[in-house]
Amino acid sequence: MSDHGLRFSILGPVRAWRDGAEVELGSPQQRLVLAVLVLAEGRVVGHEPLLDAVWSDDRPRTAMSTLRTYVSRLRSALGAEAVESAGGGYALAGGESDLAVMEELAAAGRYGEALALWHGEPLAGLEGRYAEGRRVRLEQRRLAVLERRLAEDVEQGRHADAVAELTALCAEHPAREQVCGLLMLALYRSGRQAEAIGVYTDTRRLLAEDLGVGPSPELAELYQRIITADPALGVGQAAAPVQATAPVPRQLPADLTDFTGREPEIQRIAAGLRSGDASALVISAVAGAGGMGKTALAVHVAHRLAPDYPGGQLFVDLRGTSAQPLAPEAVLGSFLRSLGVEASDIPDEPAERAALYRSVLAERRVLVVLDNAANPAQLRPLLPGTAGCAVLATGRAKMIGLSGARQVDLGVLGHDEAVALLAKVAGRERVAAEPEAAGELAAACGYLPLAIRIVAARLAARPAWSLARMRDRMADERRRLAELRVDDLAVEATFALGYDQLDAAHASAFRLLAVPDAPESSLSAAAAVLGLDEADAEDVCETLVDVSMLESPAQGRYRYHDLLKIFARSRPAGEDVTRAALFRLLDFYLATVATGFRLAYPGKRLADAVSPAHPGLSFADLDAAVAWADGEVPGLLGCVLQAARTPGAPLLDLVRLLDMLSDGFGAETDPGRLEQVVGAIIDAAAARGDRRAEAHARCMRGEVRVALLWSPDGAIEDGTAARDLSLAEGDMAKYGASLNLLAMAVSSRRDNAGAIALYREANEIWREIGDRKLEATGLGNLAMELVAAGETGEAVEAVERATRITRELGGRMDHDVLYQSAVVLRDAGRPQEALSRFTEVLAEYRVLKQRLWEGVTLLRMAETHLVLGRPAAAADRAEDALAVMAEVGHEWVEGKALVALGQALALLGRAGRARACLTEALEIFQRRDLPEADDVRALLAEDGGTGDGDPGDVTGDGDPGDGVPEDGRRPIIA
Repeated sequence: MSDHGLRFSILGPVRAWRDGAEVELGSPQQRLVLAVLVLAEGRVVGHEPLLDAVWSDDRPRTAMSTLRTYVSRLRSALGAEAVESAGGGYALAGGESDLAVMEELAAAGRYGEALALWHGEPLAGLEGRYAEGRRVRLEQRRLAVLERRLAEDVEQGRHADAVAELTALCAEHPAREQVCGLLMLALYRSGRQAEAIGVYTDTRRLLAEDLGVGPSPELAELYQRIITADPALGVGQAAAPVQATAPVPRQLPADLTDFTGREPEIQRIAAGLRSGDASALVISAVAGAGGMGKTALAVHVAHRLAPDYPGGQLFVDLRGTSAQPLAPEAVLGSFLRSLGVEASDIPDEPAERAALYRSVLAERRVLVVLDNAANPAQLRPLLPGTAGCAVLATGRAKMIGLSGARQVDLGVLGHDEAVALLAKVAGRERVAAEPEAAGELAAACGYLPLAIRIVAARLAARPAWSLARMRDRMADERRRLAELRVDDLAVEATFALGYDQLDAAHASAFRLLAVPDAPESSLSAAAAVLGLDEADAEDVCETLVDVSMLESPAQGRYRYHDLLKIFARSRPAGEDVTRAALFRLLDFYLATVATGFRLAYPGKRLADAVSPAHPGLSFADLDAAVAWADGEVPGLLGCVLQAARTPGAPLLDLVRLLDMLSDGFGAETDPGRLEQVVGAIIDAAAARGDRRAEAHARCMRGEVRVALLWSPDGAIEDGTAARDLSLAEGDMAKYGASLNLLAMAVSSRRDNAGAIALYREANEIWREIGDRKLEATGLGNLAMELVAAGETGEAVEAVERATRITRELGGRMDHDVLYQSAVVLRDAGRPQEALSRFTEVLAEYRVLKQRLWEGVTLLRMAETHLVLGRPAAAADRAEDALAVMAEVGHEWVEGKALVALGQALALLGRAGRARACLTEALEIFQRRDLPEADDVRALLAEDGGTGDGDPGDVTGDGDPGDGVPEDGRRPIIA
């Protein structure tokens, strides 16, 4: 069995590598599917077990379709042959897992190497009953291997080294008798007989109280041998006598009784501080924004580790965010006194104090917690000088200059952790009674621990309040920070401590970067907002990241925590300053999108209609332009919506920007958002009396409504208004576009004659004004309507004329016209030629990442394979279309793909599944009140929906193909 160069990791987060390069595995559910297959070790896993693993008892109606999508995406990531379909399920065709390697190493007695393959919690990040059950089993397996390694250590004379690890393991698993026995033996052989007896006593009491049983005969026998000092146990050297007692400081603040979550961070910090590194001082540095719970985490971990540091625990708040942070020499004086040094013996000179501090700690095992540090310089004099001690430091700034420190960046809580914290403080019954409101309340808090704790405390003090009421009070961003205040705790005050530490330039950047309504910003966009070149902008942004006032989720990407962004916007910046920053960003987007659009649509005039002052980005090729746009669309749409609501914005440029985005860069995959943004431009244009901008915007919204939102009435309303406005303005290109829009709308009502007349009129206008690109696309639309009306000869002639025009303009066939020609040729009785063109345009849409049109093309290919009598190929393409639609969420295409899949399956003799597909399609069309529902009913009525009808009949009405559907048509971008 070939392994396809694949490696899988499940002993931690689920990951995969192909030929040495890590691959993106997608959503947690998709990673869970892969984990199930990896754990099956090459065996076939049936559909039902997979569905149960992903959804348990909460299986959605579309579960099977979504599972197919996950498998399709895994094949794309891992290789087409990596996941095989067999026996009503799936199996991995090869590859090596870290679990299998771990078992081989353990079987060979190489326990240390086996344990090194674990990277935290197995199946980390995966939820559900299956994942939890497997996680428990894997953790038990890890413990078994760890016990074997520790047993080997004890037997081979490394008992003293094993004591610390066994102590921690016994504390975590007090009822695990084998571990307790190993600890007893290790202590006894280290000359610590009394402690070994104490372990047995504690274990016996716990077993009796918690489980009602006594120790096993084996453990009881070991205890008897220890108390009688059995020589066969091999006692080592006795422990050295205890010296005269010195003070043991116990300075840790009280641990939070309701501390919640953070288990991965706790394990990471604890593992480092428990490492017992004999060659170096162990330092962990926790950095994070205000309110993340750095102090609470440090104190909690320190309490867990206190038994490992019998020399004591030192703690100090260094006040790093205050106007006057504590001086290191003052802290040293306090620490030395706590360690038993007389005040008169403490030197005045800071360097001498630090030296004495290191000397006092040299023979002790002490944990030093340095909370709220300003910078590494404040910490260095406070570090012990020898191994055995450990330091746990926290601060808002990353301790990059602290040599050897293990850095831990603390982020927000996970959703479940946040809700659990809310329940612990506000009351479990209240959260259980309103689970949805609890989740929304946690989200409104941005999952920030301090914010959640404040909200929960307010609820605890107000038992009559519902969680929904508190959630509604938090809904208004303008008052959200005011709500996050209780007693002496306030999120705004915590943020202000960090903000007040910024110099004027960085404080200004902090305010300006919060201006755009975008989830995150690229470096180039941030530079435009700040009015800086990219190098200077990067320095500013990275400085803000270093002090936790900004986050960097990936290289060259920046974002705020939700509440921190609200705080930034609440700081005074000046209306003119913020408007100028927004318009600089808009100008940058306009220039950059226009550059990419010219690469996608050579010869199209739309990009030449804009003249931004910013040069924008340049791209080596279309792939680079699409890759850039792929990460920018959410921010772009937010910027346009924000600009539309801002006085003085260039509304016509906003529409043109959206036109280019939707036509070339996939903004149409979120049609509801697109409609909202264009609607804001229409409102602004109407308020200003800007008739030209309103005409352009109405035309665009109408195209969105008819092509993507199944709303022909709304499209006709917009098309009529756009027609009248553009004619009054003398904008003939947009007048033609409005006629084209009206043609699409009446076509959706199955009025072929009306649509043909409007298309002809639109094409005549574009021909007269000399816009050959619009003329070509218009001819393609006309051709599809003609072939649907049975005018095959004229349809083919029209689409071939469109093809010639686009080749003359751009040197290659335009992908829109290529799609239109494929539809026309198929319905004109030339399916093999059509299939070739569909294959070509599919590659084009994939390059442009136009996922909706990728799915539509796959659907058309499935239908064409049915015409050609190839049901197996048709089923494959329909499955591919469904996989795309599960991501894009376009129900009409999903319904049509289900119809094609159902017909293909019927021809393949799989009647039951065929009927299920057609029934699901009928539900979709009925829910949307679409005429396609009648076509599916007819199919279901014929021979029970799985009969031997003509394989060329892909619509159910005897017509071997009805052309492009009304809302599958490619709208003209004018």
